[in-house]
Amino acid sequence: MSKHRFSSWVAWRLPLSKAESVRPNQRMKRIYLILIDFVLPLPMTALIYWLWYRRTGSRLFPAYTLTLGVLFGYIFPGIGTNVFHLWKFNGPFKMGNYFIHHGFMYAPYLALVFYVAFPAGAPLTVGNIVRILMSAGFIQCVLSCHHDTLGVATGMIEIASSPGTGNLSPVETVTRFGLVGFWLAGATYSASCLFAYRAIVVNAQSNGMTFVILLAIGLALMSIAALQYAFGQRALLLGFTRKVKL
Repeated sequence: MSKHRFSSWVAWRLPLSKAESVRPNQRMKRIYLILIDFVLPLPMTALIYWLWYRRTGSRLFPAYTLTLGVLFGYIFPGIGTNVFHLWKFNGPFKMGNYFIHHGFMYAPYLALVFYVAFPAGAPLTVGNIVRILMSAGFIQCVLSCHHDTLGVATGMIEIASSPGTGNLSPVETVTRFGLVGFWLAGATYSASCLFAYRAIVVNAQSNGMTFVILLAIGLALMSIAALQYAFGQRALLLGFTRKVKL
């Protein structure tokens, strides 16, 4: 690790202020984020691949669930942070305003939520599909709001918005624009994976072209969540940084 990256890592882990230093829970929040965002993504990716392979017997389907999450995690946050500057991430191992491994911060957790919401052997009836999408959206919304609230509170995430709205707590900052977008992320990801499950596992369509087409469909569906998240934030034209109460 380079000296610059090591310094960045240490600076993010240490308290940012005297006020923060007398609040031990701030350090615990950072340790939690380090575990979730830097330590677990790659092991979780391997674990989720194995879980889906064990359940479906297909090597292509778990590859699809993870590839879709990785692409989504690189493309849309990359545009939001480095092109439109709607938000940025602080910490080590960055390229521009987000992390080098950003796609892998999304993929295993999206796939895990879908794994939990889609019981083994459940038939793809209309009722089951609706239940899976609703459940996955709700779980993803709760987990993402929790993560981003801690990220804002510790300074790992900075969100752009109008300064005219006054000081907001981390919870208010995230939930003002994130609830629908996070739910849509879980629901559209799960819808994409259900479509792929039917094609790859049920109908045994395992050729490369099908895989690419399914990925394109998945990214198109998930772009709905990304667009809602960005426009819901209402920062595209404002470009100001909100001061957050810690």
